[in-house]
Amino acid sequence: MNNVPINRRQFVLAGVGAAALGLVGAAEATNSDSGPTPNSARTYSLESPPFLTEDYQVIQRDENDYGACRIRFGIQDKASVLSVFIVDEAGRIWMDAQIPVEDFSPGEAGIVVKKIPVGGPYIIQVSSSENGRKARITFRNVLVGDIWILGGQSNMYGIALAEEDLPALPYLNMLNPMHTHMDSQWCAGIPPLHRLPDELAAFHLKAQYPGITDLEIKQRLAAKVPVGGIGPAYFFAKQLYEAGSDVPIGVIPCATGAALAVWDPTKRDQNRYGFLYHHVMTAGGRVKGMLWYQGEQDAIFGDEEKTVTQPSLIYPMSTYAAEFKKFVDSLRSDFQNHELVVITAQICRHHNGKKERHKFWEQMREIQRTIPDQVPNVHVVPTVDLDELDGLHLDYWSQKRLGHRMAYVALPYVKRGAPARPEIKLKSVNFGNTARPTIVVEFTAVSGKLRAPGRPTGFQLRNMDTGEDLEWIFKVNFSPDDPGKVILEIAAKQEPQDNLALLYAPGATPFVNVVDESDMALPAFGPVAVGAPAHP
Repeated sequence: MNNVPINRRQFVLAGVGAAALGLVGAAEATNSDSGPTPNSARTYSLESPPFLTEDYQVIQRDENDYGACRIRFGIQDKASVLSVFIVDEAGRIWMDAQIPVEDFSPGEAGIVVKKIPVGGPYIIQVSSSENGRKARITFRNVLVGDIWILGGQSNMYGIALAEEDLPALPYLNMLNPMHTHMDSQWCAGIPPLHRLPDELAAFHLKAQYPGITDLEIKQRLAAKVPVGGIGPAYFFAKQLYEAGSDVPIGVIPCATGAALAVWDPTKRDQNRYGFLYHHVMTAGGRVKGMLWYQGEQDAIFGDEEKTVTQPSLIYPMSTYAAEFKKFVDSLRSDFQNHELVVITAQICRHHNGKKERHKFWEQMREIQRTIPDQVPNVHVVPTVDLDELDGLHLDYWSQKRLGHRMAYVALPYVKRGAPARPEIKLKSVNFGNTARPTIVVEFTAVSGKLRAPGRPTGFQLRNMDTGEDLEWIFKVNFSPDDPGKVILEIAAKQEPQDNLALLYAPGATPFVNVVDESDMALPAFGPVAVGAPAHP
């Protein structure tokens, strides 16, 4: 039984030592896909490298572009030495070393593997030789790169079906918590990334496949076909890597259909923040950032000043910015990364909603637009110009565009030396100094020039005293001299009024179509007083 490969789950859970390697090897090896490792009872520490326990695991790189991990074996002789051999899929050897065993905690010991370069997929083999017997544990498809949390609600986990082949990417792995499960398993990042367990799958499948029968659902589940939709994260990872970052990616899907209040870190023992925290700690407790798409439920059901309890807990919208800052601050504190990057999506359109709710969609988009002014390393990517499949959820091709937009602003945080590439931001709204009445809207961070298919649309003037929308704008021009300026020609003969404000993408169902040459859209904004600074 010499040189018997040992399945890494069987080995790690058994907690055997170097002296017992041969004995475990003598047992019948289990299949490496024998099922998820229960991890809810594990303990973790951010003071030490994460434990390597699974195939497809992603190790968060450090500031020097190296990863480190611990491999736990149980009680060991301190004089024991284990051999570690790391090779990538191209056959290049990255490590061939002898590493001494050390104590981790009472009753536990193992080795610390340091300075694993950014990259992979790696095969990491650990072996020892005692009493003339040799044995080996092998971890496959291990990546060293950046880990991103996926948070928010249904537009993050996605509703649409794939309309292209979405193959496994060698640089993308995912931790799969099956939406509600506290146990999770690393695997290849093949969509759907947010996967539903059987007890939640039937409802989702009936929404995706009108007319599907109960028998067809049963057969699909029996065949172990993952149930879920397409969100932006797969496209984010693909674009980010292929745009030149060359940094592998791990994602932790945590989104669920609910308001921001269910992510309150002060109530983590009973809400989704606790779920997120558990799975991030399962992954080692270190992350690069978070992709976030949320706010629709607050806009549909929330109140400006009161807490609502249905369909989920919803705090007053007037507190949304402060609550989001608290959420981000907690992530950064809990995972000891005060520069943790957060890329959010500004909410899209909502059709067939109540007319009296339209103002909440404007308010939510405006709150989201201004959050980066209050919280550093937060970016807001517009979606209001994208297409939908049901009046609320983005369609497949729009999720792809959103993923690319998120990757666009993320690249400078991932690729060393890349210039800053923020989203387009509103700078000012002022009356023009021209013979004819105009309003000049100025933006920053425009890539190339602004453009629109056909006539640019989406700008709306409003009388803030009466709430009346004024149909004064008859033409929208892109400045030939400044790519960041839009000039609105207005038909009003009246003198400029102090109570005049401008919006872009007003109401719940606006039609807007202005993007720059990188396909970044103008942010929805307003009402912003004409002649006043764009930011408070």
